[in-house]
Amino acid sequence: MKKTSLLNAPLSGAIARLGHTDGLVVCDAGLPVPDGPQRIDLALVRGQPAFLDVVRAVAFEMMIERALIASELATASPQLQRALEELLAELSRAQRRPIAVECCPHEDFKVRTRQARAIVRSGECRPYANVILYSGVAFESAG
Repeated sequence: MKKTSLLNAPLSGAIARLGHTDGLVVCDAGLPVPDGPQRIDLALVRGQPAFLDVVRAVAFEMMIERALIASELATASPQLQRALEELLAELSRAQRRPIAVECCPHEDFKVRTRQARAIVRSGECRPYANVILYSGVAFESAG
């Protein structure tokens, strides 16, 4: 049995298969999932699991180099954007590596999901509750 906290086998496997700069999307219940990336549907009922809970669980096993969010999140749900940015800052401190946060229009975001390795659907029902997490490397720097 796994020792780490992430028990969902498809999600754990998707993270294990990520290489440097590969993208993994964590999305709300409404984001269209394109053909191509592995679809991991965690949505149970409206609001469960919550978007931030899924991001936190993913980050426990994933080295994150950068994150991409839709610029519309700032207007549609400023509290959620602040909470996401705070979580990413916390994760950056925990992994002792910076996580660059970038924004783009939602239409561009949807196009970029096509290149993701996997898309993880949460039960979140707030609009634009989506992020693409790009994998970093877990190597220690030579010193």
